[in-house]
Amino acid sequence: MVSIKFPKPDEGFAVLVDLDRCIGCRACQVACKEWNGLPAERTTFTGSLTSPQSLTAKSWKVVFYYEGVTKKYLLTPAGEVAFSQIEISSLPFNCMHCVEAPCARACPVGAIKVTPEGAVVINRDECVGCGYCQMACPYDVPKRGDDGKFYKCTFCVDRIQNGKEPACVEVCPNRVFTFGPARDIIEKARQEEAKGRKVYGLNVDKYVGGSVRWIYVTSERRSFAIDRHFADKGKPVAVQEVREVLKPLVTIGGAALAGVLAVLGFVAWRRARVEEKK
Repeated sequence: MVSIKFPKPDEGFAVLVDLDRCIGCRACQVACKEWNGLPAERTTFTGSLTSPQSLTAKSWKVVFYYEGVTKKYLLTPAGEVAFSQIEISSLPFNCMHCVEAPCARACPVGAIKVTPEGAVVINRDECVGCGYCQMACPYDVPKRGDDGKFYKCTFCVDRIQNGKEPACVEVCPNRVFTFGPARDIIEKARQEEAKGRKVYGLNVDKYVGGSVRWIYVTSERRSFAIDRHFADKGKPVAVQEVREVLKPLVTIGGAALAGVLAVLGFVAWRRARVEEKK
């Protein structure tokens, strides 16, 4: 297996996402497409504001919308009246850039790089399309493209290395995203947590290294978005099983292993394409 050096949790960069400030305008989603040169894709009407319905190889950032019921109180001449109100909370989502990324640990050919900035990046030229990164990801992020290879958010590491913020951070009209050194962002998140706000990303499963670089914060009133979006995410999945499957293949040798995995990736890609046509 490929040896990977992960930056420490407080090294590199991170982002604090304040959901209370998000107005669901999708400027971040559009900026991601523009900066990365990602094409538009055909979507279908589902009755939800979320479009597309999940991350794809052509949509590396998607704003998800969740409905929740909050209790309100109205003071009337007859006294205080309680009533329920439907509230919609938007949640911008992309790769979480886990501190110890399971996808990078699972990739048998080392196609997923972890930079000193903390960005977890798939090298397209090295990806053989085996799909083990997708199986290992607890957030269902890597997606197979039309060419059989996998794609996801790069943390705009090309921008970061040139002194700029990620594209989505830069364009947000309501300052939802706070980008900076991981140490500072972690401290900000802890301060918000101490104020009674809900935080996701500081203390997650050790499977991802105990924390992620995209940290979410919100008030209790809108916490249902975090609860629903991350309810079944961030937990251990298939990395160990992947390693066990690969053990007998590793002895074959690097080139032969890559060939075997490329064939497996092609088969998986063809199967996915056939399913899409049905």
